[in-house]
Amino acid sequence: MKKKNLKGFTLIELIVVIAIIGVLAAILVPTMLGYVKKSKRAADVANARVIHTDVVDMILEIDEANESFYNKSNSATVLQKKDALSNSNYDLVLVAYLDGGRGADGSGKVWTPIDANQQDFCDYLNKRLDYKASDSNVKMRIKYSAAGGEKYNRWYIGYRKESNAMIEVWVGDGGSGVGTPQLCLYTQVNKSMTGTDD
Repeated sequence: MKKKNLKGFTLIELIVVIAIIGVLAAILVPTMLGYVKKSKRAADVANARVIHTDVVDMILEIDEANESFYNKSNSATVLQKKDALSNSNYDLVLVAYLDGGRGADGSGKVWTPIDANQQDFCDYLNKRLDYKASDSNVKMRIKYSAAGGEKYNRWYIGYRKESNAMIEVWVGDGGSGVGTPQLCLYTQVNKSMTGTDD
């Protein structure tokens, strides 16, 4: 009687292969998640650059927008921030914000002034960056998350009180009221090198 030659994997061989796959997955998954996080940050920086460019162009072209943007009233919101490059503190004057549910028209797709004196600036900016044309194609959604996992849900535009030419675009938490700018994504100072967390 002939012996059958059975070929196959032993249980030990299967366990070794599964262990190798598990080790490779443990190495690759965090790396891939890091790439996803970097791509989200890059997308937000690109959007911040678009916002910054449009703001600068508009306040250079339209006198009323310029006057409204730099309108320093007593009710202006001024926050103390730290410059990542020089490690020095400066005052950030907030001008406008945009988020997913607290826009002036209730749609969340319009820039809202921090102070009523900046309404003209926001009106011009809303005409230039029209998010309401196509509700399904809002390109300024914030993708990047904070280090603790909470989502940034509001864009901010402001300038340095010491130097009006230093216009900055921030993202942050749109909690109650104005909310809190937490990460500078684009500024004329550091050209969004890494952003500055506060």
